[in-house]
Amino acid sequence: MKTEIDVSFTTIMTAALFVCGIMLWKKRKEVNDRSRTFLSFLYLSFGIAALLFLFSLICFNFNPFEGNVLLSPSISIMGLWAITMYMLYPIEVMRPNGLRGKWAFLLFLPAILVTLPVAFGLEFRQLYSWSDFTGHWTEFNVIIRLVAFVFLFIISLLLLIVPYNWRNTSADIKWIHRTTFISQIMTILFTCDLFTNITVILYIHFLWAVFALLYYTYFELSERILPPLQDTAENAQADIKETVFNSNEQDLWSNINTIMGRYEVWRNPDTTVETVSRNVGTNRIYVADSIREHTGLTFNDYLNQKRILFMADQLRKNPQQDQKSLYFEAGFRSRQTAYRNFVKFIGCSPTDYVASLA
Repeated sequence: MKTEIDVSFTTIMTAALFVCGIMLWKKRKEVNDRSRTFLSFLYLSFGIAALLFLFSLICFNFNPFEGNVLLSPSISIMGLWAITMYMLYPIEVMRPNGLRGKWAFLLFLPAILVTLPVAFGLEFRQLYSWSDFTGHWTEFNVIIRLVAFVFLFIISLLLLIVPYNWRNTSADIKWIHRTTFISQIMTILFTCDLFTNITVILYIHFLWAVFALLYYTYFELSERILPPLQDTAENAQADIKETVFNSNEQDLWSNINTIMGRYEVWRNPDTTVETVSRNVGTNRIYVADSIREHTGLTFNDYLNQKRILFMADQLRKNPQQDQKSLYFEAGFRSRQTAYRNFVKFIGCSPTDYVASLA
């Protein structure tokens, strides 16, 4: 029964990996960076590994991951390599073409250091129970596996410390947090599986991995708004620097209009009510109340209205321009969000709006 379930899960995983990998590979040249190349390479590599695993299950009824071994040496090190390869994709999205030379070497350095002892013939003790682990955890062969898990968690949080420029990347804070959450859950499930050997956790890990690969494929092919080829920074206003606002209550709306009008902070997809309140020298409640009092809108609706009015104005000036680039310049990083807000504030889709201008 367990073998049949393993075959079913592995078949689903293998099919999803190959389908998504081939789709991304075919469309890899549609983007200005290497994100789809990295992602398709990751999927196809894992697909080949899953296919070999499936072949061993069906033809030889052999499961290399079966048994009661805790903290398997090979799987521990493979997990570190897997999360490192996975990180190539989101880092490329955040910092297009920035992962080269020493930065790429530094990313893979933990996996290399953990693998070197194996290359020099280090023998690993098999751990079959927690008593085995607690009795031998000070041995180097066990420590190296624990180090692999420490690096695993550090790398899965790497996106939170990688700097990026919102003007030339399709990533925003929400996407970065969502991607970090996905990688953390993957790491936690992987760790629980290695330390417990509970079958249900393994299956949940498989399902979460399928969800992740489907999500990123959908994001790449349907949702992601790519930066235009020209430098968008030249069209955007400068960031707020060394600007001192009067924090008197009567000047609050004037200050909000200044940073929205002169500095166009709505073009930054990471702008929140907290960042605006910091810039005007008050708290988020006063900012939200002031916007609601003068416009009747919530902060998010006010921000999105600014973006949509900018888009509508640009389309009036040049109806033939690329709408996807316009989404990006207006501060949206999701095509669906931009489309929904355009219909909300203009009353029709961008395509229908352009048609009405004719």
